[in-house]
Amino acid sequence: MPPLAALFLALLLNACWPLIGQDGLAYFSAPLFFYGGLAVGSLVVFPTLAAKGRWRRMLSREVALPLALMGWLSGTASIIYLSALRYTTPANAAVMAQVEVLYSAVLSAWFLREAIGLSQVAASFLVVAGTGLILAHDLGSWRWKGDLMIALTPWMYQLSHIFAKRLPKDLDPLLVTGSRLFYGLLLLSPYVLWTLGHAPRWSWSAPALRILALQGLLMGALSLWMWYSAILRMDLAKATAVLLSYPALTMLFSWALGRERIHPVQVAGLAVTLGGAYWLSRIAMGPGPSPPQAEGSRPSFPEGPRTAGAAGQD
Repeated sequence: MPPLAALFLALLLNACWPLIGQDGLAYFSAPLFFYGGLAVGSLVVFPTLAAKGRWRRMLSREVALPLALMGWLSGTASIIYLSALRYTTPANAAVMAQVEVLYSAVLSAWFLREAIGLSQVAASFLVVAGTGLILAHDLGSWRWKGDLMIALTPWMYQLSHIFAKRLPKDLDPLLVTGSRLFYGLLLLSPYVLWTLGHAPRWSWSAPALRILALQGLLMGALSLWMWYSAILRMDLAKATAVLLSYPALTMLFSWALGRERIHPVQVAGLAVTLGGAYWLSRIAMGPGPSPPQAEGSRPSFPEGPRTAGAAGQD
C-alpha cells in the first residue's frame, strides 16, 4: 500500500478510537479493555513475526529496551486516555489530545537542546488557549476531570518518541507493531492484576466481544501497522501535519452518530487548538538542515492517540 494511503487509513482509524473506547467502557474496565485489545491484536500480528527473524531481532539486546519503553509508555497513556472517556466525550478527548505538540516542543528543548523561538511560543499559546476554552467550559461538570486526564498524558507518548529516536533502519512496520503488542502485554500486566482486585468490569456478551474485537483488530493491529507503514517511508513532520485533522473527524462522527450535541465552545476550542498545532507543525517542517543521524538509525516514531497518530491505541 502506498504510504499516503496508509496514512489516511491511520487517520480514519485514529478518529474512530475515542468512539470505540467509549463503547468498550460500557462493558469493561479501561485496563481490561485495552489489555484485551492487545491480546486480540496479537493473535493477528504475532504469526507474522516468525518470518525474517523478527522475534529474534525484537528481543535482541540492541533494541529490546527502547521497544519495551515504547510499549509501556504508550500503553500507560492509552489506559489513562480510555479511563478519561468515562468522564468526558469523544470530541473533547480528541481536541484535548492535541496538546501533544506542546509537549513535543518542550521536551525537544529539554532533552534535545532545540531552541524555542517566538513563533513556537505563540503557536503553543494557541494550543493552550484552545484546550483551555474546553476546560473552562467544562468546569463544574465531570467532563473537566476527563479533559484534564487527557491533557496530562501526551508527555508519555513524547518520551517514547525520545527512546525511539535511534531505532535501527532494519525494524520494519510489522516488527515495530508486534513489539508494541508484545511488550505491552508483558509490562502492562500489573495494571490488569490491580484492576482484578478492585471491582473489575468484564462482559462476555456478544456486543461486548464485538467491540473488543474492533479494539484489537482495528486499533491494536491495523492502525499501528498502517501508521508505521506510512511513517517509515514519509517525512515525520508532513505525516503529523496530515494527522492534525483527526479531531474534526471525531467530532463529526460523534455528532452524526448522536453521541453528543456539539457546543459552539467545542468548535471554537477545536479551531484555535488546530490552528496552533498546525502552526507548530509548519515550524517543524520549516527550512533548515536536518540534524545528523547516526548511521543505521532513523528519526523517532510517533505514538498513540494523539496528533501524530493513531495508533493510540495499541
